[in-house]
Amino acid sequence: MFQANAINLLDLQPEQVNSWLQGFDTIISDCDGTLWHDDKAIEGAADVLNALQTRAGKRVYLITNNGLKTRHEIWQRAQRLGFQLPNESHIISPTQTIVDYLKQHMTSDQQVYVVGNAAIERALTEAGIKSFGAGQPELLQPNDKWQEFVNRELKQPAATDNVGAVVVGWDEHFSYCKMARACHLLCSNKDCAFLVTNKDAVHKYPSVHIPGTGAFVAAIETCSGRMALDMGKPNPLVLEPLLNAAALQPERTLMIGDCCKVDVTFARNCNLQSLLVGTGSYQLETLHGNPELPKPDVYLPQLGNLLSYI
Repeated sequence: MFQANAINLLDLQPEQVNSWLQGFDTIISDCDGTLWHDDKAIEGAADVLNALQTRAGKRVYLITNNGLKTRHEIWQRAQRLGFQLPNESHIISPTQTIVDYLKQHMTSDQQVYVVGNAAIERALTEAGIKSFGAGQPELLQPNDKWQEFVNRELKQPAATDNVGAVVVGWDEHFSYCKMARACHLLCSNKDCAFLVTNKDAVHKYPSVHIPGTGAFVAAIETCSGRMALDMGKPNPLVLEPLLNAAALQPERTLMIGDCCKVDVTFARNCNLQSLLVGTGSYQLETLHGNPELPKPDVYLPQLGNLLSYI
């Protein structure tokens, strides 16, 4: 309706905002920075999403690139913070997208090597998929040489037996050894899937910036010569289960997020309309000062501003 003009909804008349809202049956909202910060809900966000369901009759889904929790765990967090969702099927998470993908592309006797956290292993185990490596450090031992590690761990035939996928997520234990093992697996078998929870380059906190999953992925892509398949935003693949189930129509779906490069790009990739909120790293003045950024259709300082229009 507003064609990527970054219109501030607060500058419109109430009847214009009401007309805009009536154009949607489905709402998809990002989580971190949009609905909550860490483990604290952003003021008014829960009231808006709950009202969109109870007053306006919209279907609401939450979408996240957070690979540190399973879909069920994210749903539990949402419930605890006051967001009323019917069940965990209203959560779109990379761990679940990975599970769904591997069920279609891997045989039952194959296993997954995980460079990432234990949540990925939990999601795979719940789906009956065997894995190894998640949440565990793998380092060169004292006085060990990299050649000795390679000879001991990678030159044995068992090192690649029945490994159907390498999955990468955020990993505080990322190491040379893990990168070497992933590289060996991907180079030894072209049919081995290479999946990643997301390619977010950096995680920004008020006082510190730390490497995101994309930093780990880039290292493995470089040495293996393989490009990972992104199982999070902005890849439109993550929306396929809902599209295949006819659970939404893209032209009548609104994507809400706090990040231009991820959330707004995801909306464009999926032909959704986009609402950017200013509770993350991008405010309206940021958009006006950076013309190269993908612009949302509309903007609000925070999601709670929408409540009076519902």
